[in-house]
Amino acid sequence: MKLTTKLAGLCAGLLLTATVAQAQGVSPRAQRLLFGRGADTITRTGVLRFGGADRYVIKLGANDNFSVSVDAGPNNNVILILWGQDGTVLISDHADASSWSGITPSTQDYYIDARAINGTTANYTLSVYARPITPAPPNQSIKRITFPPGTFASTVVGQVTAGNVNEYVLKANGGQRMLVSVAPTTPSDQGVVLSVVGADGTVLLSSMPGASNFSGVLPSTQDYFIKITGGGSIPTIFRLTVTVEPF
Repeated sequence: MKLTTKLAGLCAGLLLTATVAQAQGVSPRAQRLLFGRGADTITRTGVLRFGGADRYVIKLGANDNFSVSVDAGPNNNVILILWGQDGTVLISDHADASSWSGITPSTQDYYIDARAINGTTANYTLSVYARPITPAPPNQSIKRITFPPGTFASTVVGQVTAGNVNEYVLKANGGQRMLVSVAPTTPSDQGVVLSVVGADGTVLLSSMPGASNFSGVLPSTQDYFIKITGGGSIPTIFRLTVTVEPF
């Protein structure tokens, strides 16, 4: 009889300790989320009490389409906190947000906390969606620029018809300075317009100003696309020079 009483007391003490720890914000154990074969959505349900939290972790690649949401019904008393293993915060605990949708910044584990924002019992459903972005098929009309061994510059001579675009691409590293210039080969030509855009959509030089030169430090390691737009009403022969300075 005494042993039974002691065991009951011990169990009650452990339950109380776990409840207090949850209420005091002790980090919960992360549950690993895995997609089924061919699936791009995961759903989990849970119950939270006393301001507690459930933690989930999922491995995603860079530039994945990713969305996560939590539904706590009419009580609306569960929020999300979302961050990467490297410390990148996508939803802070001050945002009072119940959903997030965007592009993952890098390949890593992402942690999701579903947290009750008061002491009321919270029944929730967590929904996670992720799908890699399908890269665009290669454009055979885009010419890749390469540098001869031991050099950091390349010059291309081309011809663009009025109102059309010639496109070039080269790979360069974040932090390097790139210089691009384009000019007609003869003064009688009616000019060309330059623009520079990263593969991630970052516009380094828009075609709107009608510029023919660009100089700047590259924001990240990726392909950079250089577009030459023909001006006037006749074809223009141009000389394009690209320099990427070494570190």
